[in-house]
Amino acid sequence: MKHALTALALSFTAITAPTLAFSFDTSSLTPTLTYPEPAPAPVTQANSGINR
Repeated sequence: MKHALTALALSFTAITAPTLAFSFDTSSLTPTLTYPEPAPAPVTQANSGINR
């Protein structure tokens, strides 16, 4: 009986897997990520800059 149930479960999985794979729309699961523009580098004119 255990072998018959295993065979039935595997055959059911093999038959329904392609149908389930194409039936769900997954485009709304993750949003489209957008990133901000990087900040411009600070401008210094002498030795009194950032690396002090």
